[in-house]
Amino acid sequence: MQQLQSTKAASLWSYFLNICAIPRPSKHEEKISQWIINWANEKNIACSQDKAGNLILSKPASAGYQDKTPVILQAHLDMVPQKNNDKQHDFLTDPITPIITDGWLHADDTTLGADNGIGMASCLAVLGDDTLEHGPLEVLLTSDEETGMTGAFALEADALKGKILINTDSEQEGELYVGCAGGINVNINFPYEKMESDPNNSAYEITLAGLKGGHSGVDINLQRGNALKCLIDVLINLNAIPFQLAFFEGGTLRNAIPREAHAVIVCPPEYQNSLDIVINTLQIDLQNKFQGSEDNLKLTIKECELPLSVLTSKSQSTLLACLHDCENGVFAMDCNFSDVVQTSSNLGVIIQHSCSPTYFEMEILIRSQIEHEKQLRADKIITHFQKHGGKCVKDGNYPGWKPNPNSAIYKIMAEQYKSLFKREPETMIIHAGLECGLFCDKYPQWDMISFGPTIKFPHSPAEKVNIASVDKYWTLLVATLKAID
Repeated sequence: MQQLQSTKAASLWSYFLNICAIPRPSKHEEKISQWIINWANEKNIACSQDKAGNLILSKPASAGYQDKTPVILQAHLDMVPQKNNDKQHDFLTDPITPIITDGWLHADDTTLGADNGIGMASCLAVLGDDTLEHGPLEVLLTSDEETGMTGAFALEADALKGKILINTDSEQEGELYVGCAGGINVNINFPYEKMESDPNNSAYEITLAGLKGGHSGVDINLQRGNALKCLIDVLINLNAIPFQLAFFEGGTLRNAIPREAHAVIVCPPEYQNSLDIVINTLQIDLQNKFQGSEDNLKLTIKECELPLSVLTSKSQSTLLACLHDCENGVFAMDCNFSDVVQTSSNLGVIIQHSCSPTYFEMEILIRSQIEHEKQLRADKIITHFQKHGGKCVKDGNYPGWKPNPNSAIYKIMAEQYKSLFKREPETMIIHAGLECGLFCDKYPQWDMISFGPTIKFPHSPAEKVNIASVDKYWTLLVATLKAID
């Protein structure tokens, strides 16, 4: 990692490499939190932790900057734990292994945690550098952002004194984010009935793997395959073969596009050759459908141990029809920002519970810039599943962040960007849940902006961060802190 130490953002990279060595999947941030607390104590930096696990650190203004507007730098502590199926990695105990390839930093078949580890590293680097010029400074590091924004929800309304908040959780250099989508979860309990398998039948495991997955917000419009939806289509296309479904699962997180899905079917052994032929044909169809976006897609079938039970015919047909007709993906684009998704949904997780009571557990995340449209889509999905016998609950609702046309911090950062890099930054609204939306409710007076380096394919093992963009991100952050009046 010597290459990183020769960059303008060398101090940031030093903190990020330390962060990579400490396990911090969502809901398990205690190790990274303790490391930061110990570091703050060593540096004589004020640090406190609230009941939700949020860390708040503070640092006095630089000499001559005492009367400047107080600023809050904000990032989240946790990362999305995703790995390729053949990778041996325990996110609770194993460090992330960073690798440099062609100017990008990525991990070894796991998520890198640049989302939002780069932002967290930049906050610590600012706190740890006494040569930087800035006004009164606070750093807010929130807990459990990726799976429920738990820390942001629980933040006390009087916990911070700053007037400007700079969120570091955006993922494209050169873009300044002034708004974001809100989101809501739909959790589904989909009951099914089962019966004993015919001992004269054979069983086959069908696996769809090799998809890119990615962030269910910012990557939802990239025409990538949803492994769950694709495998359902595969099963429906086996209608000429009298198969019985025994098992169906896939996906790992509601906010990640599913990369893999698995099914086990049972049928008379004389259909094995037909199955092989059909699966091979369907793989070619899928490769043609996702040509250019899913080059590593792989649909396989292999014989496996006969399960003790299968779904009844009625339960099987109900499940397949319901999932096939479940709307998924982009519903509407933003009329003011042509490249920004306005409303979408992601069927992210299906888990089968085969012990009584038998049911499929499903998780869907709906996102939208427009609150009533978000609720309307959630209710439509709920109605769809209820018609097929599903039991549905909405939870985790969080608001979007409405742009402020009079934002002072936006004007300052845009001016600094143009001065530094000789071009105008892009003004954006992100189709993802930034914590800024929740902060608006408790701190309506805050002037907020979000920015970050270029991070590709977050929430997937293909996640990578562009090293040169981190230099520009760091340079802009330092210049902005100095320029704030």
